[in-house]
Amino acid sequence: MTQASAQTGRVIAARTKPAPKAQVAAPAYASILKTARRVDGAVVTDARGQDRIDFRNGDGAVLLGWGDPRVEAAVARTPGVCSGKLEAEAAERIGELIPSAEAVGFRSSVEAALIDALVSAKAVTGRDGAFFCDDETAVTGDVDTLRQALDRHLGEIAALVIRPMDAPRDFLLAARRMTERAGVVLVFDETRTAFRVDQGGCQTLAGVIPDLTLLGSAMANGRQIAAVAGRMETMKAMAATGYRVSTAALAATCETLDRVVRDDVPDVLRVRGAEIEAEVDARFKASGADQWLSLYGDPTWSLVAVKAKPDLDGKALESALASGLYAKGVLSFGAHVPTMEIGRAHV
Repeated sequence: MTQASAQTGRVIAARTKPAPKAQVAAPAYASILKTARRVDGAVVTDARGQDRIDFRNGDGAVLLGWGDPRVEAAVARTPGVCSGKLEAEAAERIGELIPSAEAVGFRSSVEAALIDALVSAKAVTGRDGAFFCDDETAVTGDVDTLRQALDRHLGEIAALVIRPMDAPRDFLLAARRMTERAGVVLVFDETRTAFRVDQGGCQTLAGVIPDLTLLGSAMANGRQIAAVAGRMETMKAMAATGYRVSTAALAATCETLDRVVRDDVPDVLRVRGAEIEAEVDARFKASGADQWLSLYGDPTWSLVAVKAKPDLDGKALESALASGLYAKGVLSFGAHVPTMEIGRAHV
């Protein structure tokens, strides 16, 4: 930029501040994992060789840390081991932890586990419908909305599916009473919560036992596996799929669940999560960001929320936060989901 001097007629350069460096948008978390050179402990080394601290940890699928050596050693010992024996051992460990697990059926994915759970509910009730309780209704404890939905479809619904994370105990108790009265199969999706918020998941914390429970890859420290665990009567109605999960995933499940009990993993994650929450909250307040941002959720899985304000673009703020952290070498994307490898230095 130039300007003319009125006194001398000279053309001089105007002093300007350099343009701010454009912030690089953070890639999607899934794409970072897919192209990563290495995942180890609490660190993901991306495609360019940059180490980044991972606070998402496979969206909760990793409990112990990426590539836990004891889990990997257990997997290395599996060649030649009978998968039926490993299934029985893994099912026994789940039965010791999950209150609803009178029987356990392993599946290759959560999607397959959900389908089989709904088919089982249909066989038991003779109905076709399923009602999926949205997270907002569960978290706010909106019993009236749930009651109205069940009443509106009385005689049609075979299963009620709830993700119990952050749901008040009174809400879960009400759901249990209503489903029993209506002859509906109550399904808890504990893929995010089992072995993390408590060794037995939300159903242990709340003292509310569903008919069926969906479990995900957290039980194998991130390896591909899922399960349906439930009351014997409902599980007997579940058809066998014919697909077996890998012996590696079953071995990882046995070792991971042993560690969950031995080291009381949920208790450790709660302490780590509380440290994260305290530090993040302090920085929000110190910077004035608490005008726009707050934390909510369980310490083992907390989230950053944008406060509703006029003329505030919440999505843009979330994106800017994710990009800013990414530039600092942190993978968060608004979530803090610690593992056993997240230590004070990472926090």
